[in-house]
Amino acid sequence: MRMEEIVEETNGKHEKMVEITLKIIGPARPSRLHVPCSLRVHDLRKLIAGKNRLPVENLKLISQGKVLHDREDEDDIYIQLNDGDSLIVAVKPKAPSGLDIDDDEEDLKFQLPQSTSWWKKKLYSFLLNRLKLPDTWNWFLYNFPEPWTAATW
Repeated sequence: MRMEEIVEETNGKHEKMVEITLKIIGPARPSRLHVPCSLRVHDLRKLIAGKNRLPVENLKLISQGKVLHDREDEDDIYIQLNDGDSLIVAVKPKAPSGLDIDDDEEDLKFQLPQSTSWWKKKLYSFLLNRLKLPDTWNWFLYNFPEPWTAATW
């Protein structure tokens, strides 16, 4: 994604531009990037990937010791950047060419159906991310018949 597209997506506002430092893990030297002071993490990830010719799906961005996620509770996350901020960019290595990776673990994790109401999605996110309940508890809570669940809520 080009910088012009991202600035245009910020509802046409002429946002203040800031210069951030990118510290890519590995032998690369730190680089600088001019970005709007407020933008979606997903857009920032695309900008960094495009500038450094890196695969966007393999990037992890770290700011102030915390991993930046694109979405939380089905909502886009925005980041507020200041002039001179630093981001650590980690690139997940490619799997060896002869290795067949199974995504069985991802298939076994409990996933909410797309038709789930917004409050159940928020509750699920709270239980998983804030209270750190394991997936088995979430499966237990969400797989009981509706009349029983309604009586307890």
